[in-house]
Amino acid sequence: MPVLPDWINFNFPAKIHLEVDCAHKCGQFIKHVGSRVLIVATQKELQNSIDLSSVKKSIEQQTEGVILYDNIPGVATYKELDTAAHFARQAQVNCIVGYGGSESINAAKALSVLASNDFFAEEMMTGKKPLKNKPLPLVIIPIMPLMGLECNPFCFIQEDGTSVRKYFSHQSLFPELIISDPKIGFHMSSSELGKAGTAIMSAAMDSIFSRYSNEITNASALRAIELVAKNLIPAIRDPKNLAPKSALYAASLLAGISSSINSLGINFALALSATSLTKLDILQAMSIFLPHVMEYNLTSSAGKYVMIARALDEDTNNISIIEAAIRAVEGVRKIYFELKIPQKLAEYEVKKIELPSIAAMAVQFPFLDSLLKELPKNEVETILVAAYN
Repeated sequence: MPVLPDWINFNFPAKIHLEVDCAHKCGQFIKHVGSRVLIVATQKELQNSIDLSSVKKSIEQQTEGVILYDNIPGVATYKELDTAAHFARQAQVNCIVGYGGSESINAAKALSVLASNDFFAEEMMTGKKPLKNKPLPLVIIPIMPLMGLECNPFCFIQEDGTSVRKYFSHQSLFPELIISDPKIGFHMSSSELGKAGTAIMSAAMDSIFSRYSNEITNASALRAIELVAKNLIPAIRDPKNLAPKSALYAASLLAGISSSINSLGINFALALSATSLTKLDILQAMSIFLPHVMEYNLTSSAGKYVMIARALDEDTNNISIIEAAIRAVEGVRKIYFELKIPQKLAEYEVKKIELPSIAAMAVQFPFLDSLLKELPKNEVETILVAAYN
C-alpha cells in the first residue's frame, strides 16, 4: 500500500536542506513556507534547549511570529492532538514546524492535517472523515537521524486510554521542507547513535523488499545502507567528529526518500506493534528485528541480498547467490557485534507471552500489502520467537 498511486515510479516533493550548524539560520528557509509558525516539540524530546532557542530566535527574526507548543508530555494521543489543533486554529498559524525525535515529528504531521480540517484526530486516524482541505505547510527539523521518518508522508499516533499506535498515511503529508543539521544531534549517546544507524538500515531494507521498489528507490536505499556501514562505527568512536554523523543524517534522508515512495514493511510493522505493547521505542525495535527478518527472508529474495552485501562492502566474488546473500546477513551481524548492540527481545525486558499479541497487531497494518509475499500471523510469530531467544 504505497502512499503514491502505483503507476508513479518516483515523486518526492519535499525540499531538503542538509548542513552542519544551520539551526541559527533556519528562519531564512522557513520564511518561504509560512509567516505565522507553530513549533511542535514534546516535553520528553526537549533535551536540546539551546539549539531549540536558536531555531526559535531565527524564525522570530524572519517571520511575523512563532509559538512553541510543548504541551504534549511524551507520546501524542488523540485528545492531546485535538487540543493542539484547536490552539493552532485560534492562533491562526499557517506553518507547522516539527522539532525533535519521532514523537514530536509524528505529532507535527498529524497536527498539520487537523489544524486545517474540521474533524477530530480519531476520525482522521480511523478514516471516518476524509481529508478535504490541504494540510498546513510542514517543516521537519529532526534532533537525530530518524530512519527516514522525517521524510515519510505518514504518522503513527496513540489511541486515547491505550498504548496502541494507529497508522495514517496520505500524499499530502509530505513535508514542505526538511532541515537536517547534524550539529543538533551532538547530544546523542553511543547507544542512541547505534540504534539510530541500525534502524536506518532496517528501514532501507524494508524499502528494498517492497513489491513497489524500483531502480531509483533501490539506489537511494542501498546508498543509505552503505553510508551507515562506513560511518556508524566512526561516529561512535569519535563523537566530536561531525563528518560521519553528517553521513548518518544523509543516510536517514535517503532511506526516507526511498520508503516514502514504496512503503516500509515487516520490520516497521513489528516495530510499531512492539512499541505499542512493550517499553521499546520505534528505533530500538527496528534495530532489534532487522537481523532476524533478514534471516527469515534469506532464500526468498537472494538476489536483492547480493546488492545489500555489496553495499555493506562484503566480498561477493566467485561465490553463489545464496552464499552472497548469507554474507549480507553476516555483514549486519558484524556491525551489531562490533557495537555490542543486543539482538534479542529478552534483553529488553520483553515477555515471551507478549509475542502472539505483537504478531496479531503487526499483520493488521495496511502497508504490509507492499510485501513481496503474504506473511501470515504464524510466520510473523516465527520471526518473533527467533528474535526473542
